[in-house]
Amino acid sequence: MRQQYQRRQRPHHWVLLSILLVILVILISVAVVVNKATKPITQDQARAESVAKKSGHLTSTSNFYWTNLDTTYYTVAGKNKAKQSVYAIVPKTGNNVTVLKQSAGLSRNTVLQQVWKKNPKKVLSAAMCIFNGKPAWQVSYLNKDGKLCYITFQYSNGKVLQQISNI
Repeated sequence: MRQQYQRRQRPHHWVLLSILLVILVILISVAVVVNKATKPITQDQARAESVAKKSGHLTSTSNFYWTNLDTTYYTVAGKNKAKQSVYAIVPKTGNNVTVLKQSAGLSRNTVLQQVWKKNPKKVLSAAMCIFNGKPAWQVSYLNKDGKLCYITFQYSNGKVLQQISNI
């Protein structure tokens, strides 16, 4: 009788073990896919932070932004040797790094507040770039109708430099 009871329990044991194994394989597969999908931007971030530390003299970093409308720019927020909060705007080429004091212009939050006044459905990104030779915040968002829009604000004074709507 005891042997019959143990035999009845074994199939449940194998079923449970099989289910756990399948779940483990799925989790590992998802982790691999996510890692491969984020690897390019992770590598770009590491390279931009390295360039910002070397060329922009940053001693620490706190945030990373990237934009790619006409040209790809990576922006690294951090502190310089004088412990001032700065932005280092790094073009994809890595040349001509622009370093700006964060206190010299609009903050990301101030720019986002301006965009939210337009009542968008969703803000997709907000990042620093160089636009017509000037530092600028570039924001992409979906309007109420779900159409893609871009707006570019001059960093120093918040003037709208470009607005592209309903793409």
